[in-house]
Amino acid sequence: MFEKFGSIAVVLAAALAFIGSAPTLADHADIVVSQAWSRATPKGAKVAGGYLTIENRGATADRLLSAASPAATSVEIHQMTMQDGIMTMRPLEQGLTIPPDEIVTLAPGGNHIMFIGLTAPFEEGQRIPVTLNFQRSGKIETTFDVGSVGAKGPRLQIASTEAASPALPPAQKTNAAPSTDEPFFTHICGTRVMADVTVTPGRTGPVEVSVQLYDGDEQPLTVDALSVTLANPDKNIAPVTASATRIAADKWRVSMTTAASGKWSLALGIDMKKDDRVDIAAPILIE
Repeated sequence: MFEKFGSIAVVLAAALAFIGSAPTLADHADIVVSQAWSRATPKGAKVAGGYLTIENRGATADRLLSAASPAATSVEIHQMTMQDGIMTMRPLEQGLTIPPDEIVTLAPGGNHIMFIGLTAPFEEGQRIPVTLNFQRSGKIETTFDVGSVGAKGPRLQIASTEAASPALPPAQKTNAAPSTDEPFFTHICGTRVMADVTVTPGRTGPVEVSVQLYDGDEQPLTVDALSVTLANPDKNIAPVTASATRIAADKWRVSMTTAASGKWSLALGIDMKKDDRVDIAAPILIE
């Protein structure tokens, strides 16, 4: 009998020793990941942006070091900054700090996750598995819900917003002025060229299209000339092309007009040098 109880005591002692040496559940629970989402990408796309909310409920800062997904060759953490009215992007080699007792949101036009080398285009309704690697909290598994091409947030967030105002009569909802001054941002990737494109504002009427170019290694790219083409075949609007003006070695800007709301095609004609032209395109949403 005593031998039996002695064996149980040894097992319990070993289990307690294992628990003491393993990471505590509290460390992992300090970081809460929510509202992870992405946008559908056009056929042939090789990159996609990812967005999410990270809450640190602990008393110590943590750091998002890296991410990985079977849906892409690599996943990077990118920082967006505004320079001379143009958004610029760079990888955060040291990761992203999540301060204690704070919420950090990665959103379009700001810091974001970049899926590079997609195994297949993202389709609306998909759920993309991603592993997030934190300095203190270790690996956290999550999924990114893929919305439409012009999605501005996670589907859950959109649904809760609509449900929050059931008392509003239909006329009030219809006549309410939408937020139309927000820019539309997208990242276009070709085999040789990548581009950050910002359409300001993202609505019908006069718009300004800003473009920053990168080469295949995500380094700033200087080219001879760049043109922008907007087309909307669904509304029988013929393509309109305008030559962009260089505002920096790798940055271009052009003013154009969108005559109707809906899904447009934005194409870039890039003259790398004489007799060497690259064309890349992506859908954009105009409200």
